[in-house]
Amino acid sequence: MRTFAIGAMLLVLAAPAAAQTTTIKIITPAVTANAGLRDLAMGIEKEQGIKVEIQVLNMAKMMDELKGGNPPADIVFLPVALMDQAQTDKNIAAGSRTMIGRVRIGLAVHKGDPTPDISTIDKLAAVLKAADSVMYSDPTSGSMEARIIDGMLNAHPEFVGVKRKISRNGEGGQAVARGEGQMALQLICEIVNHPDTLTNVGPVPDSLGAYIDSAAAITARAPHPKEAAQFLKYATQPGTYSLWLGKGLERMK
Repeated sequence: MRTFAIGAMLLVLAAPAAAQTTTIKIITPAVTANAGLRDLAMGIEKEQGIKVEIQVLNMAKMMDELKGGNPPADIVFLPVALMDQAQTDKNIAAGSRTMIGRVRIGLAVHKGDPTPDISTIDKLAAVLKAADSVMYSDPTSGSMEARIIDGMLNAHPEFVGVKRKISRNGEGGQAVARGEGQMALQLICEIVNHPDTLTNVGPVPDSLGAYIDSAAAITARAPHPKEAAQFLKYATQPGTYSLWLGKGLERMK
């Protein structure tokens, strides 16, 4: 009996250890989190066994988290201007920066409402001025999206007379879905995520410059740089283009 027990113990010790699953941490603003990132995280876990923890942060907190967050992030998604700063400060790994794409500001209306023509600035202005309220996020909250919308409306005289209404509870489109306004200016990635209540009329004209371009990189403090590189390769392979686009992000090389 003793001989059998010792033999069984030796077999257990000799057996290969179970593979350890690596979890990588991504910090990102909502613009990329809502534009397909969560779907890709589920995909790579299923296909390659890499788990992904996504932490969505207000844009104002992103740089502090990148520099001193604990535990440190493996990957950071940032608007291009902030990524430029992160690169200058050497907070991202050299050579790891990858262009992700562009999310445009669009117009959201209640599902079932008519979809007006907003293809020119004049047409967009006419539609907005005819509405009893145009919702958007609070520009004082630190939201880059809200600052872009507010700046667009302030910079063009065509928008004088638009009845603006700031959402104090979530995004402008969410407020419209709750019946608090007639239409909303919002990032398209956040409009298409509410298909049961909102319709994406389309992007505002390109000449208004109302969009956010984003990039991703492995952080300088990444605990799992190998797996982080695998994720970025997976997330930007040609087969993912349609996934990003379906969530409102136009991939850019």
